[in-house]
Amino acid sequence: MTPFNGLLFFYIMALLLVPAVVLGLTNRPLKHYGFIFTVIMILFVFDTWEKRVTLIAFYVLETALVLLYSQIRKKSRSRPVLWLFIALSVAPLAVAKLGALVPRLNFIHLLGISYMTFRAVQVLIEMYDGLIIEVGLMEFSYFLLFFPSISSGPIDRFRRFRADLEEVPGREKYIELLRVGIWKLMWGALFNFVISSLIYTDWISKLPESGFLATISYMYGYTFFLFFNFAGYSLMAIGTSCILGIRTPENFNMPFLSRDMKDFWSRWHISLSTWMRDYVYTRFAAAALKGEWYKDRRTASYIGYIITMMTMGLWHGLSLRYIVYGAYHGILMCVNDILDTRWKGFKKLKRGEFSSLLLILITFHLFSFGLLIFSGRLF
Repeated sequence: MTPFNGLLFFYIMALLLVPAVVLGLTNRPLKHYGFIFTVIMILFVFDTWEKRVTLIAFYVLETALVLLYSQIRKKSRSRPVLWLFIALSVAPLAVAKLGALVPRLNFIHLLGISYMTFRAVQVLIEMYDGLIIEVGLMEFSYFLLFFPSISSGPIDRFRRFRADLEEVPGREKYIELLRVGIWKLMWGALFNFVISSLIYTDWISKLPESGFLATISYMYGYTFFLFFNFAGYSLMAIGTSCILGIRTPENFNMPFLSRDMKDFWSRWHISLSTWMRDYVYTRFAAAALKGEWYKDRRTASYIGYIITMMTMGLWHGLSLRYIVYGAYHGILMCVNDILDTRWKGFKKLKRGEFSSLLLILITFHLFSFGLLIFSGRLF
């Protein structure tokens, strides 16, 4: 069974959400039943013993690392120790990605491993920063395994998630959450099962496999297909989260109205791009400035962009297309920064009525070409 796919999945999920609705409407806590819901849905989706054993092993490792580090952090604040724990946390994901290239390592097949790994790493980093002091077993388990967003995100933050977990919304607030949740589920289903399906069956699948015009058409088709498919999954995940009393953050905000690539990455896959900004770019730039690795702070910023976007590319996989995709967006971010800081007219262009439309069109095509690289059609 695949999350948010097929009538059987939605039938089972709808039945299991009924108790959550009853609890919410009667002013009762949702967190305990929400965790039960997550465990039951995981048992349905991870429907073989191989999948379940792999998930349990991953869960035990990540939970042990977080709980152990929380005890170590109370006694000392060592950066090398943090890096050791991050390396151990990321190790299963790295092996899973390497498995695509090295057959002997192709033994970890775990739905949602990328998203769950980033959740665990975020908790480790924020414990190091002193932003998270205590982590309970139940609340971390729920956060790590939270079913609605386990397969396709969004990537939530532990402190925000825990705040929702501890809140009993009350009848009026829950009615609003329920309304929003159902609305987002309906929009997500429309995006995913109707619009993206039509784009694929009536556009993409009918294109020749080669040829310049076919490739250009594929670029546009794939861009819209991926948006409606991915945004649809995100909406359904957010909608289900709302019914469970969790306000999972938005993942898309009209990205095709962006006027430059920085603006675009604040609107597309928002939870991933902000994760990369906070835990890769910002930390690299701060370390580079503090250590005086480069004479010019802008150099540190540009290298930070390249590293961040390359990391994002590698997060998707180790194929050449993902590496090139990451490098491409890193270069675009550098060019964007240069235009922002060294050409005063660029800001005026973004404010002009005609020029802003032109920038929106250019940004759309820059991103669409990036997705053409990402798709693997070029190489």
